[in-house]
Amino acid sequence: MGLLLTLLLSEWLAHREIREGEAIFIRWLVVVSQHPIRLGMASSLMVFACQEGFLLLRAGPGLGKNGVFVIIRKAPSPFSERAAHASTLPAPSFPSSDGILRPPLRASSAAATHEHYMSTSTRDSIVSKPSNVEGLGLTIHIHPCQESFREGVFLSQAVVVTTIALELKALSKDGVKLMTIVVDGENDPLEHPDFRAISENLKAIAKKWFPKTRLHLVGSPRFINSPSNSVALLFYHQVTLRLETGTQKTFAAMTGEKGAVLKDAIEILHKLDLGNLVIRARFIRGEVDNSTPAEVRNWIKVLEGVRPAMIHIRSPAKGFLPKTKGVGAKRLKEIIAEVEEKLNFPCEIID
Repeated sequence: MGLLLTLLLSEWLAHREIREGEAIFIRWLVVVSQHPIRLGMASSLMVFACQEGFLLLRAGPGLGKNGVFVIIRKAPSPFSERAAHASTLPAPSFPSSDGILRPPLRASSAAATHEHYMSTSTRDSIVSKPSNVEGLGLTIHIHPCQESFREGVFLSQAVVVTTIALELKALSKDGVKLMTIVVDGENDPLEHPDFRAISENLKAIAKKWFPKTRLHLVGSPRFINSPSNSVALLFYHQVTLRLETGTQKTFAAMTGEKGAVLKDAIEILHKLDLGNLVIRARFIRGEVDNSTPAEVRNWIKVLEGVRPAMIHIRSPAKGFLPKTKGVGAKRLKEIIAEVEEKLNFPCEIID
Protein backbone atom coordinates (compact mmCIF):
# COMPACT_ATOMS: atom_id res chain seq x y z
CA MET A 1 0.00 0.00 0.00
CA GLY A 2 2.85 2.38 0.86
CA LEU A 3 4.56 1.64 -2.47
CA LEU A 4 1.32 2.22 -4.41
CA LEU A 5 0.68 5.56 -2.71
CA THR A 6 4.26 6.63 -3.36
CA LEU A 7 4.02 5.72 -7.06
CA LEU A 8 0.74 7.61 -7.50
CA LEU A 9 2.15 10.64 -5.71
CA SER A 10 5.35 10.58 -7.73
CA GLU A 11 3.37 10.32 -11.01
CA TRP A 12 1.43 13.44 -10.10
CA LEU A 13 4.53 15.33 -8.95
CA ALA A 14 6.51 14.36 -12.05
CA HIS A 15 4.24 16.56 -14.24
CA ARG A 16 4.87 19.73 -12.31
CA GLU A 17 7.91 21.83 -11.49
CA ILE A 18 9.19 23.19 -8.20
CA ARG A 19 7.40 26.42 -7.36
CA GLU A 20 8.85 29.34 -5.53
CA GLY A 21 7.90 29.50 -1.87
CA GLU A 22 6.90 25.85 -1.59
CA ALA A 23 7.62 23.85 1.57
CA ILE A 24 10.89 21.93 1.66
CA PHE A 25 9.24 18.50 1.88
CA ILE A 26 7.25 19.25 -1.33
CA ARG A 27 10.47 20.05 -3.16
CA TRP A 28 11.98 16.82 -1.81
CA LEU A 29 9.03 14.80 -3.10
CA VAL A 30 9.36 16.34 -6.56
CA VAL A 31 13.07 15.49 -6.70
CA VAL A 32 12.47 11.93 -5.49
CA SER A 33 9.66 11.35 -8.00
CA GLN A 34 11.97 12.19 -10.90
CA HIS A 35 14.59 9.56 -10.02
CA PRO A 36 13.66 5.79 -10.00
CA ILE A 37 16.32 4.75 -7.47
CA ARG A 38 15.44 7.50 -5.05
CA LEU A 39 11.77 6.60 -5.52
CA GLY A 40 12.43 2.97 -4.58
CA MET A 41 14.41 3.94 -1.50
CA ALA A 42 11.74 6.37 -0.33
CA SER A 43 8.91 3.86 -0.76
CA SER A 44 10.88 1.18 1.09
CA LEU A 45 11.48 3.54 4.00
CA MET A 46 7.78 4.40 4.14
CA VAL A 47 6.74 0.75 4.24
CA PHE A 48 9.36 -0.08 6.88
CA ALA A 49 8.29 2.84 9.08
CA CYS A 50 4.63 1.83 8.88
CA GLN A 51 5.41 -1.80 9.77
CA GLU A 52 7.63 -0.91 12.72
CA GLY A 53 5.12 1.59 14.05
CA PHE A 54 2.34 -0.99 13.91
CA LEU A 55 4.49 -3.60 15.71
CA LEU A 56 5.36 -1.12 18.45
CA LEU A 57 1.69 -0.35 19.01
CA ARG A 58 0.85 -4.05 19.26
CA ALA A 59 3.75 -4.86 21.58
CA GLY A 60 2.64 -2.34 24.15
CA PRO A 61 5.16 -1.27 26.81
CA GLY A 62 8.73 -2.31 26.25
CA LEU A 63 12.05 -2.75 27.99
CA GLY A 64 14.20 0.23 28.71
CA LYS A 65 17.91 0.46 29.44
CA ASN A 66 19.52 -2.63 31.00
CA GLY A 67 16.35 -4.67 30.64
CA VAL A 68 14.29 -2.47 32.98
CA PHE A 69 10.63 -2.46 32.10
CA VAL A 70 9.14 0.99 31.86
CA ILE A 71 5.48 1.57 32.58
CA ILE A 72 3.21 4.52 33.22
CA ARG A 73 1.00 4.45 36.27
CA LYS A 74 -1.20 6.88 38.16
CA ALA A 75 -0.06 8.16 41.49
CA PRO A 76 -2.81 8.65 44.08
CA SER A 77 -3.35 11.82 45.97
CA PRO A 78 -1.30 11.87 49.19
CA PHE A 79 -4.41 13.07 51.04
CA SER A 80 -6.26 9.81 50.51
CA GLU A 81 -4.86 6.56 51.90
CA ARG A 82 -7.87 4.77 50.51
CA ALA A 83 -7.11 6.04 47.03
CA ALA A 84 -3.61 4.62 47.31
CA HIS A 85 -4.96 1.11 47.65
CA ALA A 86 -7.43 1.67 44.86
CA SER A 87 -5.13 3.13 42.25
CA THR A 88 -1.77 1.41 42.68
CA LEU A 89 -0.85 -2.17 41.90
CA PRO A 90 1.03 -4.16 44.56
CA ALA A 91 4.46 -5.45 43.71
CA PRO A 92 3.99 -9.01 42.43
CA SER A 93 5.16 -11.89 44.58
CA PHE A 94 5.94 -15.50 43.85
CA PRO A 95 3.82 -17.54 46.26
CA SER A 96 4.38 -21.20 46.98
CA SER A 97 3.04 -23.60 44.43
CA ASP A 98 -0.01 -24.10 46.62
CA GLY A 99 -1.02 -20.43 46.73
CA ILE A 100 -4.45 -19.30 45.60
CA LEU A 101 -4.46 -18.34 41.93
CA ARG A 102 -7.08 -15.62 41.75
CA PRO A 103 -7.14 -12.26 39.97
CA PRO A 104 -6.42 -9.44 42.45
CA LEU A 105 -9.42 -7.51 43.68
CA ARG A 106 -9.53 -3.87 42.66
CA ALA A 107 -11.34 -1.10 44.40
CA SER A 108 -12.85 1.73 42.45
CA SER A 109 -10.62 4.78 42.09
CA ALA A 110 -13.10 7.09 40.37
CA ALA A 111 -13.19 9.46 43.31
CA ALA A 112 -9.46 9.68 43.78
CA THR A 113 -7.28 12.51 42.57
CA HIS A 114 -4.35 11.33 40.45
CA GLU A 115 -1.10 12.65 39.16
CA HIS A 116 0.83 11.07 36.29
CA TYR A 117 4.36 9.94 36.93
CA MET A 118 6.86 7.53 35.38
CA SER A 119 8.00 4.52 37.35
CA THR A 120 10.02 1.38 36.56
CA SER A 121 9.56 -2.29 37.30
CA THR A 122 12.61 -4.51 37.17
CA ARG A 123 12.90 -7.99 35.74
CA ASP A 124 12.00 -9.34 39.18
CA SER A 125 8.36 -8.57 38.43
CA ILE A 126 8.40 -11.37 35.86
CA VAL A 127 11.41 -13.51 36.81
CA SER A 128 12.32 -14.18 40.44
CA LYS A 129 15.83 -14.47 41.80
CA PRO A 130 17.23 -18.03 42.01
CA SER A 131 16.54 -19.88 45.26
CA ASN A 132 16.99 -23.44 46.48
CA VAL A 133 13.73 -25.42 46.60
CA GLU A 134 13.55 -28.84 48.19
CA GLY A 135 13.27 -31.51 45.52
CA LEU A 136 13.84 -29.02 42.67
CA GLY A 137 17.32 -27.63 43.36
CA LEU A 138 18.21 -24.08 42.35
CA THR A 139 14.97 -22.67 40.99
CA ILE A 140 13.53 -19.50 39.48
CA HIS A 141 9.84 -18.64 39.20
CA ILE A 142 8.37 -17.00 36.13
CA HIS A 143 5.15 -15.04 36.43
CA PRO A 144 3.93 -14.30 32.87
CA CYS A 145 0.60 -12.71 33.82
CA GLN A 146 1.88 -9.29 34.85
CA GLU A 147 -0.54 -6.45 34.24
CA SER A 148 0.47 -3.61 31.94
CA PHE A 149 -0.44 0.04 32.46
CA ARG A 150 -3.72 -0.80 30.72
CA GLU A 151 -5.99 -2.17 33.44
CA GLY A 152 -7.06 -5.75 32.85
CA VAL A 153 -4.47 -6.27 30.07
CA PHE A 154 -1.43 -8.48 30.64
CA LEU A 155 2.01 -7.58 29.37
CA SER A 156 2.48 -8.75 25.80
CA GLN A 157 4.26 -12.02 25.18
CA ALA A 158 7.04 -10.05 23.46
CA VAL A 159 7.84 -8.22 26.71
CA VAL A 160 7.58 -11.39 28.81
CA VAL A 161 9.78 -13.44 26.48
CA THR A 162 12.37 -10.66 26.12
CA THR A 163 12.61 -10.34 29.89
CA ILE A 164 13.03 -14.10 30.30
CA ALA A 165 15.73 -14.19 27.62
CA LEU A 166 17.70 -11.33 29.21
CA GLU A 167 17.54 -12.88 32.67
CA LEU A 168 18.48 -16.43 31.62
CA LYS A 169 21.34 -15.10 29.53
CA ALA A 170 22.64 -13.08 32.49
CA LEU A 171 22.33 -16.06 34.86
CA SER A 172 24.17 -18.31 32.42
CA LYS A 173 27.04 -15.83 32.02
CA ASP A 174 27.27 -15.55 35.82
CA GLY A 175 27.79 -19.32 36.02
CA VAL A 176 24.55 -20.04 37.90
CA LYS A 177 23.70 -23.78 38.02
CA LEU A 178 19.98 -23.49 37.44
CA MET A 179 18.05 -26.75 37.82
CA THR A 180 14.35 -25.87 37.54
CA ILE A 181 12.17 -23.15 36.06
CA VAL A 182 8.68 -22.99 37.57
CA VAL A 183 5.99 -21.07 35.69
CA ASP A 184 3.28 -19.98 38.13
CA GLY A 185 2.08 -16.76 39.72
CA GLU A 186 -0.66 -14.93 41.54
CA ASN A 187 -2.63 -14.92 38.30
CA ASP A 188 -2.81 -18.34 36.66
CA PRO A 189 -0.17 -18.41 33.87
CA LEU A 190 -2.59 -20.34 31.63
CA GLU A 191 -4.80 -17.25 31.69
CA HIS A 192 -2.40 -15.31 29.44
CA PRO A 193 -3.86 -15.06 25.89
CA ASP A 194 -0.44 -15.86 24.38
CA PHE A 195 0.50 -18.60 26.84
CA ARG A 196 1.41 -21.06 24.07
CA ALA A 197 3.82 -18.59 22.43
CA ILE A 198 5.38 -17.79 25.81
CA SER A 199 5.82 -21.50 26.60
CA GLU A 200 7.30 -22.31 23.21
CA ASN A 201 9.80 -19.46 23.44
CA LEU A 202 10.64 -20.33 27.04
CA LYS A 203 11.52 -23.87 26.01
CA ALA A 204 13.81 -22.60 23.23
CA ILE A 205 15.50 -20.02 25.49
CA ALA A 206 16.02 -22.52 28.31
CA LYS A 207 17.46 -25.06 25.88
CA LYS A 208 19.98 -22.48 24.67
CA TRP A 209 21.24 -21.25 28.05
CA PHE A 210 20.34 -24.11 30.44
CA PRO A 211 19.83 -27.28 28.38
CA LYS A 212 19.57 -29.51 31.49
CA THR A 213 16.99 -27.35 33.25
CA ARG A 214 13.52 -28.81 33.79
CA LEU A 215 10.40 -26.75 33.10
CA HIS A 216 7.52 -27.02 35.58
CA LEU A 217 4.08 -25.49 35.20
CA VAL A 218 1.66 -24.88 38.07
CA GLY A 219 -1.85 -23.87 37.06
CA SER A 220 -5.53 -24.68 37.06
CA PRO A 221 -7.40 -27.04 34.72
CA ARG A 222 -10.13 -24.44 34.23
CA PHE A 223 -7.86 -22.56 31.80
CA ILE A 224 -6.96 -25.47 29.51
CA ASN A 225 -10.23 -25.24 27.60
CA SER A 226 -8.52 -24.10 24.40
CA PRO A 227 -6.50 -26.11 21.86
CA SER A 228 -3.66 -23.60 22.17
CA ASN A 229 -3.26 -24.07 25.92
CA SER A 230 -3.61 -27.84 25.63
CA VAL A 231 -0.70 -27.91 23.18
CA ALA A 232 1.33 -25.59 25.45
CA LEU A 233 1.28 -28.22 28.21
CA LEU A 234 3.50 -30.42 26.04
CA PHE A 235 6.43 -27.98 26.36
CA TYR A 236 6.84 -28.74 30.09
CA HIS A 237 8.59 -31.61 31.83
CA GLN A 238 6.00 -31.54 34.61
CA VAL A 239 2.49 -30.07 34.68
CA THR A 240 0.86 -29.55 38.08
CA LEU A 241 -2.85 -28.76 38.03
CA ARG A 242 -5.12 -28.10 41.01
CA LEU A 243 -8.09 -30.45 41.01
CA GLU A 244 -9.56 -30.30 44.52
CA THR A 245 -13.20 -31.28 44.31
CA GLY A 246 -15.28 -34.10 42.94
CA THR A 247 -18.59 -32.27 42.59
CA GLN A 248 -19.62 -29.11 40.80
CA LYS A 249 -21.36 -27.76 43.92
CA THR A 250 -18.23 -27.90 46.06
CA PHE A 251 -16.11 -26.54 43.20
CA ALA A 252 -18.40 -23.51 42.92
CA ALA A 253 -18.23 -22.95 46.69
CA MET A 254 -14.40 -23.12 46.73
CA THR A 255 -13.68 -21.03 43.65
CA GLY A 256 -16.73 -18.81 43.16
CA GLU A 257 -17.05 -20.03 39.56
CA LYS A 258 -19.82 -21.97 37.88
CA GLY A 259 -19.83 -25.72 38.40
CA ALA A 260 -19.88 -26.28 34.65
CA VAL A 261 -16.27 -25.05 34.53
CA LEU A 262 -15.20 -28.14 36.48
CA LYS A 263 -17.19 -30.41 34.16
CA ASP A 264 -15.49 -28.95 31.06
CA ALA A 265 -12.02 -29.16 32.65
CA ILE A 266 -12.47 -32.82 33.57
CA GLU A 267 -13.62 -33.69 30.05
CA ILE A 268 -10.49 -32.08 28.59
CA LEU A 269 -8.18 -33.82 31.08
CA HIS A 270 -9.72 -37.17 30.16
CA LYS A 271 -8.78 -36.56 26.52
CA LEU A 272 -5.27 -35.20 27.06
CA ASP A 273 -3.73 -38.29 28.68
CA LEU A 274 -0.62 -36.41 29.89
CA GLY A 275 2.17 -38.64 31.14
CA ASN A 276 3.74 -35.83 33.19
CA LEU A 277 0.61 -34.68 35.05
CA VAL A 278 0.61 -34.05 38.81
CA ILE A 279 -2.71 -33.39 40.53
CA ARG A 280 -2.59 -31.20 43.64
CA ALA A 281 -5.43 -30.80 46.14
CA ARG A 282 -6.01 -28.90 49.39
CA PHE A 283 -8.52 -30.41 51.80
CA ILE A 284 -10.59 -28.24 54.12
CA ARG A 285 -13.60 -28.51 56.39
CA GLY A 286 -16.10 -26.05 57.75
CA GLU A 287 -18.57 -23.96 55.78
CA VAL A 288 -17.01 -25.44 52.64
CA ASP A 289 -15.93 -29.08 52.99
CA ASN A 290 -14.21 -31.17 50.34
CA SER A 291 -12.97 -33.77 52.83
CA THR A 292 -16.24 -35.59 53.46
CA PRO A 293 -16.36 -39.30 52.52
CA ALA A 294 -18.79 -38.64 49.67
CA GLU A 295 -16.71 -35.76 48.29
CA VAL A 296 -13.48 -37.76 48.45
CA ARG A 297 -15.14 -40.72 46.69
CA ASN A 298 -16.25 -38.44 43.84
CA TRP A 299 -12.78 -36.86 43.68
CA ILE A 300 -11.13 -40.28 43.40
CA LYS A 301 -13.59 -41.23 40.67
CA VAL A 302 -12.56 -38.14 38.71
CA LEU A 303 -8.87 -38.98 39.15
CA GLU A 304 -9.45 -42.45 37.75
CA GLY A 305 -10.32 -40.93 34.37
CA VAL A 306 -7.62 -38.24 34.52
CA ARG A 307 -4.80 -40.77 35.16
CA PRO A 308 -2.16 -38.52 36.81
CA ALA A 309 1.43 -39.61 37.29
CA MET A 310 1.40 -38.33 40.90
CA ILE A 311 -1.09 -36.95 43.43
CA HIS A 312 -0.14 -34.33 46.04
CA ILE A 313 -2.46 -33.49 48.93
CA ARG A 314 -2.12 -31.05 51.77
CA SER A 315 -3.97 -29.07 54.42
CA PRO A 316 -3.88 -25.31 53.75
CA ALA A 317 -3.12 -22.73 56.39
CA LYS A 318 -5.90 -21.02 58.29
CA GLY A 319 -7.55 -18.26 56.29
CA PHE A 320 -7.60 -20.10 52.97
CA LEU A 321 -11.39 -19.59 52.86
CA PRO A 322 -13.64 -17.83 55.40
CA LYS A 323 -15.11 -20.08 58.10
CA THR A 324 -12.96 -23.04 57.07
CA LYS A 325 -9.80 -24.72 58.31
CA GLY A 326 -7.48 -27.40 57.07
CA VAL A 327 -8.06 -31.04 57.91
CA GLY A 328 -5.79 -32.88 60.33
CA ALA A 329 -2.93 -35.22 59.49
CA LYS A 330 -5.09 -38.23 60.42
CA ARG A 331 -7.70 -37.37 57.77
CA LEU A 332 -5.01 -36.78 55.14
CA LYS A 333 -3.58 -40.24 55.82
CA GLU A 334 -7.08 -41.71 55.48
CA ILE A 335 -7.46 -40.03 52.09
CA ILE A 336 -4.09 -41.44 50.96
CA ALA A 337 -5.15 -44.92 52.05
CA GLU A 338 -8.38 -44.61 50.09
CA VAL A 339 -6.55 -43.39 46.98
CA GLU A 340 -4.06 -46.26 47.15
CA GLU A 341 -6.84 -48.76 47.67
CA LYS A 342 -8.89 -47.69 44.62
CA LEU A 343 -6.23 -46.27 42.31
CA ASN A 344 -2.79 -47.36 41.23
CA PHE A 345 -1.36 -43.83 41.45
CA PRO A 346 1.28 -42.68 43.98
CA CYS A 347 -0.07 -40.18 46.50
CA GLU A 348 1.81 -38.20 49.13
CA ILE A 349 1.34 -35.38 51.61
CA ILE A 350 3.26 -32.18 50.86
CA ASP A 351 3.88 -29.04 52.92
